[in-house]
Amino acid sequence: SSHFGSRIDPYPLDASLCRVRSALAMGLLGDIKRCCIWIFCYAMFLDFQWPWRMPWNWRPRDMLKDVACACDAGRAAESDFNSGLKVILPSVGQTGTTSMVAALAELGLRTYHIEEQLAFIRPALLEHTNVTLWARHVSRCRVEAIALEPLVDLLPLALQASPDVKVILTWRDFKSWRRSTKAGGMKDMRWHSIMSVLLASSARMLPWLSIWDAATGQITHVLSEGTPFHGLGQASLLEMFCFYSFFRFIYGDPKTKVSFRGTNKITAGEDRYVEEAYLAAIDEIRRLVPPERLLIFDVRNQSWNDLTRFLDFPDQPAGRSFPHPRSKESFTNDAVWDHSSMKQRVALVAIFFALHAVNFAVLRW
Repeated sequence: SSHFGSRIDPYPLDASLCRVRSALAMGLLGDIKRCCIWIFCYAMFLDFQWPWRMPWNWRPRDMLKDVACACDAGRAAESDFNSGLKVILPSVGQTGTTSMVAALAELGLRTYHIEEQLAFIRPALLEHTNVTLWARHVSRCRVEAIALEPLVDLLPLALQASPDVKVILTWRDFKSWRRSTKAGGMKDMRWHSIMSVLLASSARMLPWLSIWDAATGQITHVLSEGTPFHGLGQASLLEMFCFYSFFRFIYGDPKTKVSFRGTNKITAGEDRYVEEAYLAAIDEIRRLVPPERLLIFDVRNQSWNDLTRFLDFPDQPAGRSFPHPRSKESFTNDAVWDHSSMKQRVALVAIFFALHAVNFAVLRW
């Protein structure tokens, strides 16, 4: 009777499977939790963008100065006396510089915004650069038009290295400009923290970039050609990967002091001091540039013909709209990301997550 009175589990195998699944799920959740903690700790304290790790940095940071624009055409164009520039945009950001850069590119000029400068002419951006160094790197990259922002303090040096250059001052009234910089600054900080610090740090823990380049030579090729990549549809997946992984981290280099120069210096402080600095920057441009070589341009109200006549280019077809690639609705304020395809974005994020998983597995092993 005791045998028949005992409870018999009719599904012993199912119960065992449930316990196994539960244990696996708890183990997986634990691994995910530990991986997330690792990502945060690495990105915050061990990433090579931070000054304390720079002495034992991986090679890609050095590639920016050793390889950039070093192709045959670049070496042939290199000059220590003349940058070869045709157009300089010396205005601070959020005044229409992105629209003007897009317009100049549409006119066929090889145009660099800050994204290309971070990748290809890094030595020219250092705080103590000189005319010879600046002219050498800009000419080697065969740049025809350049937006100095955020390092607008380089204008006197750029003018000295570019004797026949024309200058376009993109203008915006202070109040609307200040509103735009505040909104844009928050977007920049938020996106940089998400993309470049947390996600792209996966490519910097181990020398993945150096390994890939040693196997394929693709990164060296991108750097040596110096091709603009920030515009609509310009960036390849590899260029996006390199940009977020190591191109843009000149901002963390103490030799540049980007955070204390140019636009960043102008926008620091209370509004009344910022307005004075903003107007002083405009006044300095007008004093430094002869009137016949200066165009003051409002991208909201002026048209193609105002630009092409100043540059002695043919008039554009009637009705052609002036480019306005930036959108207030953008989450990022990042031209490289905003101008890429959804397929590229998904692939890039997937690669960064996969590298984080591999890094964690290597560390755990």
